[in-house]
Parts: sequence; C-alpha cells; structure tokens
Amino acid sequence: MTKKALKTVVPRTLLAAFLAMVLVAVAAPSAVAAGSWSAPTPVYAASSIQSPGYAYAPSAIAGSTERSFVCHSRAAGDVRDDIFLVKRTGSTVTSSTSVLTASASGWDSFHICDPSVVRVDATLAGQDYDYAMFYLGNDQNCSCHNQIGVAYANSLDGPWVKAPNPVIGFKAGASSSEWGVGQPSATTIDAAAGTVLLTWTEGYSTGTVAKLGQVSLLSGTPTVSGVGAVPTAGLLDSSGAADFLNNFDIAYSPQRDSFYMVREMHPYPTTSPNYISTAVQVLSISGAGMWSGTGTWAVEGLIDASVTGAPRSHNPGFLRTQFGTLPDESQLTVFVTTSALDPNSLWSYAIVRTTASL
Repeated sequence: MTKKALKTVVPRTLLAAFLAMVLVAVAAPSAVAAGSWSAPTPVYAASSIQSPGYAYAPSAIAGSTERSFVCHSRAAGDVRDDIFLVKRTGSTVTSSTSVLTASASGWDSFHICDPSVVRVDATLAGQDYDYAMFYLGNDQNCSCHNQIGVAYANSLDGPWVKAPNPVIGFKAGASSSEWGVGQPSATTIDAAAGTVLLTWTEGYSTGTVAKLGQVSLLSGTPTVSGVGAVPTAGLLDSSGAADFLNNFDIAYSPQRDSFYMVREMHPYPTTSPNYISTAVQVLSISGAGMWSGTGTWAVEGLIDASVTGAPRSHNPGFLRTQFGTLPDESQLTVFVTTSALDPNSLWSYAIVRTTASL
C-alpha cells in the first residue's frame, strides 16, 4: 500500500516539546468555558442486543455514520469484556458487533477493553495499515494485571489485527494483583509519519498517575519515547483539594492549539456502587502546557446527575474526528456512561451524549 501524504495533525514533535520545556515559560491557558450542557441523548445500551448486557468507555468517531468503539459484555450475562463497534445513522443504531476479543492465550487472554481509535499509518509484519486501536488487555479474571496493546486495520470497520506484544507493559517486579496500565487515549501527531500522542493511567501500590508518550508505529514494532507525566496542576476534587487523574479521554483543538480532557471526578462515592464516579469534569490545557508537563488545567464544565438524570456518570469520552481532534471547533460533545445504583448496577450501564458550546 502506498503511504498517503497527510498533514501533521498535532503540530508538535519531541524536539518542539523539548524546546517548549526549555525556552517557553508556560502560563495557564485562558479558559473558553463551555456553555450549558444539552439534555442527554441516548446513544447505546447493550440491552438492545443482550439481556443482561453492559457497554461503557466509548471511543466515538464523528461522521455521517457515527462509530463508537465500546467496552462491551462478550455475551449476555457474561462479565468478560470485548470491544464492540456500534454504528449509528442519525439517532438509529444500525449495528453492534464484536470487533476485538481476547486472544486464546497470552497477555490479553481475558478482558479486552478501553478502546481508543485513530487514523495513523502503521506497519505490522510487512503489511501497511491505516488505523490503530489502542486497548487494555489482561489475562486474569480480575481488575488487575492490565497492559496496553494495539491493533491495526485498513478500515474503521475492521478486520483488526493485533500486534503480538503490549505497547505499554506491566511494571517489572509488581505483583500481578495490582491494577497495572490501561485506559489509553490517542491523538494523531502525524498520520503519514506513523506517530501518535498516547496518554494512559498507571495504577500500582505506589499510587495512581497519568502518563503520556509519543508512539511510533511505522517500524513494524511500536516504539514509545518521551514518556512523562500528564500535568495535574489545576485538578481539584469535589471538595477543592488537589486531585489525581485517571479514567480520562483527550481530544485536540487545532484552532486553539489546546487539549481538552474529560475525566472521572473524585472522590468516588461511599455508597454502592463505590467504584464509579457520580460526575465527570471537562477541562482544557494549552498544547505547550500538555507537552512540557508544566501547564495548568482550566475547568470547562461538569456533567453530573443534573445533566444526565442518572446517579452515576462515569467512563466518558469525546466525540472526535478519526485523528482525535474536535469535529466542530464551536462545541464539545461528550459521551458519558450512566448507571443506576446497586443492586446490579453493571447491567444498567448505558451511553448518552451531551453537547455544550465553546
């Protein structure tokens, strides 16, 4: 396949990031606060094809056919995750099918979850591909021993071919009962050069942190460079205290040279289910502030029960272009997973969308 000459989507290189870090005093970005959030519009509930079933953690791509890659129950009543592709035309779901499932053995042989899909040239085993899907995989029946892998395709509809080894592996020496790495979110840096900015969550006994790095996909083996911490300045929990970062999605605004983030708020509730949040927060940061690690997040909005009408709002994602950019620079559209309270909150997971003006 002939490589396509595509423009750089995120106008930064590792050299530029280094120069920004050394030469530029990065100030807090001026906020372009989002307006009021629209009434939630239903996107997808697994109960439409499975009973019981669940779907969450969407990676949504805008288009005349809107595509949402979601973490989904593999079969009715089965608490094992596959990645499904949900297609919608207008408000109608036209199909929902599994597109990535666990391997027969190895590091991703149990759960496959947390997709993030972008347009980027990649090579695997001498074959060229046009799209990459980063995902979480594990090999145990637990929320543990997670690693991040990548699969490739020449169409958003697949078929998807997995690279054999993790892109971000489990930390050497850590207990396999620890959470590990996951919740990837990718934006294209330069599609033709095969490079993306990848962010992810690391959770070990030493604490939970968010990381970023540049991933290159053209050599046949994914290579990761420039790993650093995602900035946390400006992140506050619901009580106003400094907060940590996990379970978030990133989108890039070329017009503003800014990154937008939607994340789960803390602390998690004390009532059951106490492992998912009651609200998600939308923030922004300058491009230089993100790359250098020295920027400050500005709050753009909050999505909670007053917006969704549900007691839990969690596992969010942006509606993005195939490059991970905003499809409309005048607004933000957020996909939120909602759920009822226990018992059996898992089976009530449903995805809705809401939009606010910028």
